[in-house]
Parts: sequence; structure tokens; C-alpha cells
Amino acid sequence: MLDVATGIVEPTIHAQAWRVEFVEDSIIRADGVESIEIAEPRKVTAVLAPLDTSVALSRAEAETAGELTVVWLPPGVKTPATIERDANEWIRAVGARRKEANVRADVRTVRVLWDEGRALIYASPGDIRCALDATARFSLVQREALALEATMKSAWASIEADSALTHSVTRRQQKRQRHVNEMTEIATRMKVAWLRITNSLEQLDPTLAESSKRLFAELVSGAALYDRLEMLEDPIQFALDQYELANTRLIEAKQAYKERFNAIVGYVFEAAIIALLGYQIVNFMK
Repeated sequence: MLDVATGIVEPTIHAQAWRVEFVEDSIIRADGVESIEIAEPRKVTAVLAPLDTSVALSRAEAETAGELTVVWLPPGVKTPATIERDANEWIRAVGARRKEANVRADVRTVRVLWDEGRALIYASPGDIRCALDATARFSLVQREALALEATMKSAWASIEADSALTHSVTRRQQKRQRHVNEMTEIATRMKVAWLRITNSLEQLDPTLAESSKRLFAELVSGAALYDRLEMLEDPIQFALDQYELANTRLIEAKQAYKERFNAIVGYVFEAAIIALLGYQIVNFMK
């Protein structure tokens, strides 16, 4: 669970920002830096480092891969009047490049605008903890889903090119065994990722706050993750089935080649023996 220290959410209500880094290795946390432990779709720690709001909003370039910048705008913020406009321009700047990834969720008085690498949260001080928790968990799931979609899209060219390996295999095609092995591993990893992402959507961890689960569910709905994962299920299974069949055909062809080779060697050996015996008989008769 998220345990945001008093140092992060200050008594004076004003806009705040964090840089969230998702790390898999255990790290030594510095004072004032909080974290969120996430188990699914993979076990990582979301480390929250305080960031100056003006610095966060001034960044026009995309965030570093694996990081998330979060800006929080509480109601009645004691900041320049332009900050809300700047914040909305900041979140839309990314959305203009990746409209398909833009997500919006509203739960009671909490609103989250999310895009790849950025999140804008409107929430009261009492709701920000759960909003940060849900946003970090969703960010990991969304990124894993986007990566899975990209992998599946890039795999189609190989899947189509390798369709000939599902029936009779030539001697030349047997040289593609290494490629087929690699694609089999890719398909298997996609299936594993699909299962883990699908399971993570349910957020079954009993220690999670209900408000965090509700906001997470709204973000998932806004991103159409259930529909997107459903669309991925058949292609991933098709890739697994195709490469399982291709491996079977390659193994059968290799075995058939060995049997033919052994048979030819046997015939040659038998013919040599017969010829030798014939030669010896002819010489004996002389």
C-alpha cells in the first residue's frame, strides 16, 4: 500500500508533483521518498520522488522510458492562476502525439488525466494518497499492455512469412529452426504477459483501499483494456499454435531426413558387402 509521508503532502494546499520510477531491484530509499509496492502484472516498486511543479510543467519532451511524472492540483490551489491552464496544456502535449493512449477517469471528486509518461490528478488532500496508488498501478498495467500490443503487431510479418512451415517442409526450410525457436519463445512470452495483465485488472490484493480499486477500475475502463486484451487473445493463441505446428513439422522433416539418410547408408553398406562377397566368390572359383 501507498504510505505517503507527511513530507510529501504538505499542510499548505498547493500544486505538487512527483517523478515516479518503476524499479525491479530492491533499493535503499532516501528520506522523504515514498514508494508503492506492486505485485501484478509484475513485481516492481514505484518510487515517488518529489519534483518542483514548475519544472514538471515546463518539460515539453516525453518522459524517460520507465518513468511517470505526476502533477497534483488540489481544489483551491494557492498558485498562479495560470497553473491549471499550464497543466492541461502539459498533459495534452503528449496526447497530441499518442491520442490512443490518452485516458480519463472520474470517481466522485477525483479526476485523473493520464497519458504515456504523464498524469494529472485533481483531488482533495484526503484523496491524493489513493489517487497516486491507483495511477501508479494503472500506469504499469497500461504500459505492459501497450508493449504487448506492439510486440504482437511486429510479430505478424514473421507469422505470415512462416505459414509455409505448417505443412510440408523442404530441406532449405529446415535451416529456419533457430528462427522458429525464437518466435516460439516470443509467442510464449506474449501469452505469459497476456495472462499476467489480465489477472492484474482485477486488483485482488485485499490490502488495497477500495477507493484506489474504484479509481483503478475507471482508468482501466477509460483505456478499454478489457476490450484490447480480448482482441489480443486470439492472435497470441494463433501464434502459439502456428509455431507449435511449425516445430512439429520441422522435427518430422528432420527425422524423415535422418531416416532416409540412414536407409541410403544401409543400402550402400549392404551393396558393398554383396559386391565384396561376389568378388571373393569369383576369385575362389578361379
